[in-house]
Amino acid sequence: MKNKVTLIVCVVIMLVPAVLAIFLYKPRQPEIINTPDDVSLVVITDSLANTYTVEDKEEIRFLTDLANGSSVQSVPDAVYGFKSFILRFTRGDSTASYKFYMSADMPDQVYFKDGEDKCYKADSMKSRTFMEKPYAVSLYDTAVPVLTAGDLATVITPAEISWKYRTADGSYTPISVPTSTEVKNLDKISKTTLGISFSRKPSSTVITVFDGGEQTVPRMIEEFRGISSSESKYFKVQIKAVWNDEPDQNSYGEATYVFNAFIMPDASFSVSADKVKQGSIIALKAQHAKADGLVFTCEPDIGATPVFYDSGEDTFAFLPTYFGTEPGEYTLRMSYDGAQFEQKITVEKFSYSSKTYSNSETELKSVFSAENKAAEETAQQRVFGSQSQSGLACAGEKPLTPTKRTDHKTGYGNYMKLEKTGEEFRHDGADYDVERGTEVRAILSGTVVFAESTPIHGGTVVIDHGNGARSWYCRVTTDGVTVGQTVSRGDVIAKSDNSGFGDKDRMHIGFSIGSTFVSPLILINETGLPQ
Repeated sequence: MKNKVTLIVCVVIMLVPAVLAIFLYKPRQPEIINTPDDVSLVVITDSLANTYTVEDKEEIRFLTDLANGSSVQSVPDAVYGFKSFILRFTRGDSTASYKFYMSADMPDQVYFKDGEDKCYKADSMKSRTFMEKPYAVSLYDTAVPVLTAGDLATVITPAEISWKYRTADGSYTPISVPTSTEVKNLDKISKTTLGISFSRKPSSTVITVFDGGEQTVPRMIEEFRGISSSESKYFKVQIKAVWNDEPDQNSYGEATYVFNAFIMPDASFSVSADKVKQGSIIALKAQHAKADGLVFTCEPDIGATPVFYDSGEDTFAFLPTYFGTEPGEYTLRMSYDGAQFEQKITVEKFSYSSKTYSNSETELKSVFSAENKAAEETAQQRVFGSQSQSGLACAGEKPLTPTKRTDHKTGYGNYMKLEKTGEEFRHDGADYDVERGTEVRAILSGTVVFAESTPIHGGTVVIDHGNGARSWYCRVTTDGVTVGQTVSRGDVIAKSDNSGFGDKDRMHIGFSIGSTFVSPLILINETGLPQ
């Protein structure tokens, strides 16, 4: 008997916690949503992390009704993982959270999970109603077209906008879109198109240009021909774009954009000469233009492509011809932002002589080995590939001869033949007769960009004068200057040392535009750098 009593007491003691737990347990989440009048706040976080705070009693009642769904086994794959919302209900110090799953393609199919990961399906009518609420905006295609302008594709935020998106039932709901009072200044811009681009083509676009207080006649974008100006300055540009309600689009509206466009006058062009000899330089100039955007063509191909360098509001280039340029007539064309230019030039044949080197076959094969030729080519390409300074360091200077002696025996373009091997090539510079140790001077001001010895040309110093123009001094010492050093016209930069291949007591001068060697003799003795 005593044992039975003890057993009963033990069982009762063991059951007490369970009984107390059942008695004291309060289903907090259901209790909160089942008493909507006591809920003071609902916070909704959508799939894009936007947060909405709901304090209106009627709206709270609707949301608590939405969260009173019927139990289901699981959330269907069609909506699970598509987009989810978090609804947090607050009553006093208690908070209950539900995670809702939904898809705009199935507006009456809204599912959710409670804090214990149990699954429910919301009422179909209430689900559809929720889909029409502002909270559900992230489920729909509300994309506002992006406007960019200028050569740098600057994004312009609307100054004013009215936008609607299509919801699940096919109706349209307004959306709040950020606007900006900032008016951006765009410096790099096409005066004919303004560089305008929409991520979605508008149904219609009207452009208005303001010059100070004056306003041009508004024009449709199809009729816009650009902005003309007699001086460089900013113009205020206003663009009104409209997107119509179209079957294949899920949003529509209208927007106004404003920005300032820096406009230069129409470009004008000039060419320094209409008749030149092979090996000469032609100067090309475009006023009120930038290198980026200027188009140059030549018919037939002249064999060189000019590189334009900006200088203030203008851009400038040297167009080289060389001994291989075919004599005849060429048509040069330049265009910039709607302005066009055409000029015919004539390249005349220049007479060249020939020279034969009778050095021993062993010496010639040693000097002009494939390895030495490759090393020479590599050194030249290093110079050609380096960035030439913009603007001329030698503007207005007349070139000097590189030495006190003016005699030369081997001229630019001459045919050179190695008698013992039969190899032929063309001379890309000019050789001056000088004694070993003769001072060599810079023919124009510039910056030293190369001072090394090469297998064929020997000691070589190269000076960059700007805008792609460089002078080359070969068979000279290289320890008189350093790379990066600025030199003036007439400065002693080296001494003749007869290094490299060639006749004794001779130094070599070359002149290149870009990667094309032109005649240093025409440059020094006749024209100088064309302006």
